Amino acid sequence: MCPHFLHVEYYSSRATQGGLLITEATNISPEAVGYFSVPGLWTQEQGDAWRRVTDAVHAKGGKIFCQLWHTGRISQPSFGQHPFLIHSGKPLPSVSASNVTMTHPTTNKPLSAMTYQGKEECVAPRALSIEEMPRLIEDYRHAARMALVAGFDGVELHAAHGYLIDQFINSGTNLRKDKYGGTIENRCRLLCEVADALCQIMGPGRVAVRLSPTTLINGRQNQMYFATKCDDPDQVYHHAVQAMNQFPLAYLLLTEPRWSSRDDGNPATDKGFLKPLTNGKYRKIYHGTLMAAGGFTPASAAKAVADGTYDLVAFGRWYISNPDLVAKIKDGSDLTVYERETFYDSTFQGGGKRGYTDYPKMGEPMGRFHTMKQSDIGISSSLSSLSKL
Repeated sequence: MCPHFLHVEYYSSRATQGGLLITEATNISPEAVGYFSVPGLWTQEQGDAWRRVTDAVHAKGGKIFCQLWHTGRISQPSFGQHPFLIHSGKPLPSVSASNVTMTHPTTNKPLSAMTYQGKEECVAPRALSIEEMPRLIEDYRHAARMALVAGFDGVELHAAHGYLIDQFINSGTNLRKDKYGGTIENRCRLLCEVADALCQIMGPGRVAVRLSPTTLINGRQNQMYFATKCDDPDQVYHHAVQAMNQFPLAYLLLTEPRWSSRDDGNPATDKGFLKPLTNGKYRKIYHGTLMAAGGFTPASAAKAVADGTYDLVAFGRWYISNPDLVAKIKDGSDLTVYERETFYDSTFQGGGKRGYTDYPKMGEPMGRFHTMKQSDIGISSSLSSLSKL
């Protein structure tokens, strides 16, 4: 649960002069852990390990923010039995706004999750008590202090994608009757309190927030993250976005809901790249720097910025497979196609370099990889746009 030499290689190879990197989601505490071998940031050892990453990025002239993460109900209690967690003396998973089990949206049957014990049926998380909320917020503060020790330029609060803070925001996972539930203002309270706490630790311009607004189209949500339902997404996310104006954020990042688990991994046929923007409407509400991510191509990103919809666009998939993505976008070079099947291979459990640090830069042998023209992303209905070099 500490970054290692491959993390140093991965992030430093993608660092550019003046460019901003945002880390993978990083657990703030033992209670936050919900996936195999994801790095954390609550111990001195973890901070020291991250320092090697930030030093390497800074040596290239880059900037790097640490994305602070609490998975909430996505975790399962058995994660807390990991020796590193169970001996921490700290609260353990799984917790949420309310004790609502993660179930299939149509069958209402419990979903399953992969844990250290194998595949398990999801169980109801423990609802955080009102008395625990100051402790939870302090966990975020502590992670921010560790981020400073580790040399990060800032932190990004992960308040999106059906994880803990999003579980408070959404009505389907927040059934509380206290000051953290019920009204839209109450459901956004934790988001605001954590954002405020992080700003107090990090200072102005060194905190960012990520949200994933959804909307109702013909009565249905256009995106459900981990089966998180919401009766009033347009209203609650309007309030959440507007509330971020009160904090001196570096930026607010909004996820465009254009990814589907049905994606076949072929960017030539992935229709998500062609879906229209749905969260640009928040540009009129948020007055600071607005960033977007999710389903962008270099061309659509440039258009979103030129149109004034967003100030910045972040890339994930294409940055994984193209360490020199910035240079390729600048000169229009073909992009190396990502291997979706290796995205979540843990480097701690045998994944190693494959699909992590073995993607080639321009001029290097392509090996098993393929390239495609930037203009062909999402357009082609066949593999004819792929060319093996």
